[in-house]
Amino acid sequence: MPVRFVFLSLSVAVALLAASGCPQDSAAGDVADVVTDLYSGDGITLAPTPPPFPSHAPHFTASSLGGLNELNQAVTANAGLFPFSSVVAGFTFNVELGVPVRTTESLGPLIAERASTLGEGNLYLGVSYSRIDYQRFEGDSLNDLSLIFSHEDVNQDGVLGPAGTPLAFELDQVRVDLDLEIEQDLLALYATYGVTERWDVGAIVPIIHSSARAEAHGTVVRNSPNSAEIHNFNPELGGDPADSTIDRDATGLGDVILRTKYNFLRDERPWPDLAAVGLVKLPTGDEDDLLGTGETDVLGMLVASRAFGAVMPHLNLGYEISTDSEQSNLLYIVGGDWALSPRLTLAGDIFGRWEPSGDDIGDHLVDLAFGAKWNAYGDLVLSGNILVPLNPDEGLRTDFIWTLGAEMPF
Repeated sequence: MPVRFVFLSLSVAVALLAASGCPQDSAAGDVADVVTDLYSGDGITLAPTPPPFPSHAPHFTASSLGGLNELNQAVTANAGLFPFSSVVAGFTFNVELGVPVRTTESLGPLIAERASTLGEGNLYLGVSYSRIDYQRFEGDSLNDLSLIFSHEDVNQDGVLGPAGTPLAFELDQVRVDLDLEIEQDLLALYATYGVTERWDVGAIVPIIHSSARAEAHGTVVRNSPNSAEIHNFNPELGGDPADSTIDRDATGLGDVILRTKYNFLRDERPWPDLAAVGLVKLPTGDEDDLLGTGETDVLGMLVASRAFGAVMPHLNLGYEISTDSEQSNLLYIVGGDWALSPRLTLAGDIFGRWEPSGDDIGDHLVDLAFGAKWNAYGDLVLSGNILVPLNPDEGLRTDFIWTLGAEMPF
């Protein structure tokens, strides 16, 4: 069938292009260390103090290295926490007739599961592209972050300074203003196969391009009278420059997801249709280049859905166990889809992820996804949606994520 052949060919071509056509690691070092590696990656070293005075060059090295590392880990740990597009089919094959037929009036949800399955021997393929441009971290704009580093306690008496003493120079600080950019392009390939009338298996294979750029400007906060003589950025004298920039990107395979669904209750009114869904996320993506989380996750989820004419509400509730216990989370999706016409479905979902044992950074993320699915031609379905954070001050967040997709039965 020409449409299916074109769809399959384009999906494979786009995947190969994404995997091979983008630059790989444009600069030495890992994308995930873009903040840590500022100022040569070993903290801030000021210019040596002119003789005969002892050098004050390393007095901010430990605090700056620790602060940059802490920010880097907090930010990058929250990268990549986004939902994939739904793999629910709006069409399936009639085995006897050998043609695609509508499974429901609706073409399906955006990011949620619904309880229905494909049917024995049926294959459904999809491809989607998402653009992710992170804008905020814990409510602060990524292009306007500031860090303050304290002076070393030189004589280790537990007190910095105080003013009016020979140790007043310990009251000086170093301030670093950061402009941070983190972006990802996500191409996801989906496949679902009906093993029996009630049991589906499938996989999601993501290909990700991650890029990160950090620009830093350091200044000495002069809180002591002799600060100008002893604390200065000056690369000509052997210290670090006040400005430092790191720019890196990488492309590769993300974390592959294997999934299965069993529809154990169907057409038993007044009960909704119910299904159990299991997913395993494999650590196939390179964590150091923000292509994956570096953890294996196992998700068990209960799915409930029911059609009321052209409207189908749905509820997904599950728990995801991660090899990193802090990332284990309760996941929930509630929403519905509405068949505006036989060829057009509008849909909306509220998606939440709560980490009970998290680190208080992005532990509860709640997003709203809304968009549409369009039966463009034959059994080809095109989709588009926008995901908007409902609590943008939590964790690493975008203003919105847009996704385009296409899917069809084979």
